[in-house]
Amino acid sequence: MKGGRNMLKNRLKELLKELTSIHGVSGREQKIVAALAEKLGPLADEMTVDNWGNIVAVRNGGQPGPKVMVAAHADEIGLCVKNILPNGFILMSRIGVVSDLLLQGRRVRVNGTVPGILGIKAGHLMSPEERTKVKPMNECYIDVGAFSKEEVLSMGIRVGDRISFEGDFMEMHNPDLVCSKAVDDRIGCSIIVALFEELRGQSFPGTLCGVITVQEEIGLRGAAMISGKVAPDYAIALDTIPSGDTPDVSYDRQLPVRLGGGPAVALLDGYDSAFISNVVHPKVQQILEEAAERAGTPLQMVTLGGEVYTTDAANISLEGNGIPVGLLLTPRRYSHSPVELLHMNDPVCVVNVLKEVVLKNGSVSLSFI
Repeated sequence: MKGGRNMLKNRLKELLKELTSIHGVSGREQKIVAALAEKLGPLADEMTVDNWGNIVAVRNGGQPGPKVMVAAHADEIGLCVKNILPNGFILMSRIGVVSDLLLQGRRVRVNGTVPGILGIKAGHLMSPEERTKVKPMNECYIDVGAFSKEEVLSMGIRVGDRISFEGDFMEMHNPDLVCSKAVDDRIGCSIIVALFEELRGQSFPGTLCGVITVQEEIGLRGAAMISGKVAPDYAIALDTIPSGDTPDVSYDRQLPVRLGGGPAVALLDGYDSAFISNVVHPKVQQILEEAAERAGTPLQMVTLGGEVYTTDAANISLEGNGIPVGLLLTPRRYSHSPVELLHMNDPVCVVNVLKEVVLKNGSVSLSFI
């Protein structure tokens, strides 16, 4: 059992390292979608990729049962080219929730290939005030090593092109702790690939639809495009969730989620205490809790009304006639940065819970009353 768990952990780590190395800022996910389609195609009975890049990989279990959709998003936060100045410097706009704190002194890639630097004034020339000031994005610029607009254009760079952060995959002293850019949500994509691999050749009740969505970071757009077409009996969204176990967050009062504590389930989430983006369906919550118990996996139950947080589950739940939806979230520190940190035991637990869900799918009842 332990050997199998370690094999799964190593496979997830291998997938995560590969997938986070691919640049795919929202709206320009072609390369990451192609890589995931190549992995999922041989594992599925059928697979489609729509005009925007949403992937649906279908496994028929061979026994009667409901259709369950497991979804993760492929895109990552980043920037885009706003303007190219005559002297060759580039101005930018944000794509997704990108903090100004992330900007100066960072390495980036334009179109996933052209190296660039987010410029920062020489420390020797800074005033005492400048040394502690966070520059807003409209005062920042990117240096791609060009000396004219024409030289930038000759690199193939145009207005609207995407800019991604450099954040190489790195193991900490404890190799179960790894960090990278785009852990949100390449870990969810890795989980779907690993789940399909784990179920290779197995019979189970119903149908499993592994869905990779696009443009989650700019409005959960891919989930709205594809969920009604898949029309599952119920769905489970996979994503990451901020971890509350750092010195700058109150674990008890603000966010009782920690690395290595197992998958989190955000029972409700939204942007303020009045407007709730998603509510976990009570029967899907029961399905997840029972599957976690069989898998011997703890779940971290949280509510996030009032925090700025939501996932594809919000749009999935509203499609068609209303899709019952739940969540399995991988905790990670330093969210929406190039150094997102996670504990590999948590995605292993997500895969094991999902396997229990799929293998016992025939006994599911979604009746609300």
